[in-house]
Amino acid sequence: MELYPLKSEVVLPGDSLAASFVGALSASGLRVKNDDIVAVASKAVSMSERNIVSLSKVRPTALARKLGRRFEMLPEFAQVVINEADAVYGGVPGVLLTLKNGDAIANSGVDRKNAPVDSVIPWPVDPHRSAERIRRRLNRKLRKRIGVVIVDSRVTPLRLGTIGLAIASSGFHPVRDSRGTKDLYGRKLLITFQALADGIAGAAQLLMGESGETIPFVLVRGAPVQFGMGKRSDSMILPIKDCLYMSQIPPQPFLFRKITRNRP
Repeated sequence: MELYPLKSEVVLPGDSLAASFVGALSASGLRVKNDDIVAVASKAVSMSERNIVSLSKVRPTALARKLGRRFEMLPEFAQVVINEADAVYGGVPGVLLTLKNGDAIANSGVDRKNAPVDSVIPWPVDPHRSAERIRRRLNRKLRKRIGVVIVDSRVTPLRLGTIGLAIASSGFHPVRDSRGTKDLYGRKLLITFQALADGIAGAAQLLMGESGETIPFVLVRGAPVQFGMGKRSDSMILPIKDCLYMSQIPPQPFLFRKITRNRP
């Protein structure tokens, strides 16, 4: 598998991601081939979709103030995290453990890093729809069959540092079911799935970096995936009851679940 980081101008609110990618691709001297995958940073997607929240316009609730005091967070920031979360389970100083779109993620994916002054950037409102839209636009522009994966970073239980996470993908099957295949000694695998989209996201995130690298795109070539629409990329999600980690977390006094989200 080959990966090519593509530097780009900073993506601003309302910018066309397809145009930004084509410009970055042209500057690199590379050309897209059929069955390439374009990894896109989630913040670039949110910025292009104008999904930015100004903290000065946020009015913290009593719950946000409570969580802010307990976990040393600005109450306005805590409120945005609550607005974006499907559930809050607990936290450590500066970070809440939340459930967002079926993922256990820090702060609902909301980040102040690389956001405009006094603002934060949540995940795209509908990452799966965003990935599909980006793929279709790039297919039309480039006249190639490609896949798209939207990448953010996450932490792993009991490990220091971030790794890449695929919050959505389009154009290829994001998970490979390896059950029934045999290992080196002829034993059949019983529970193994391979998280292909997450693996691609992890590799791309190494090149994208975490600060001011201005690499919102990585061109991925030769990924061991099956192209085609198949299942939606949210088929990557595992129910809480089946998750080794999340199924073990007892409810906290402030745990809540929401059906709808209301952003300030």
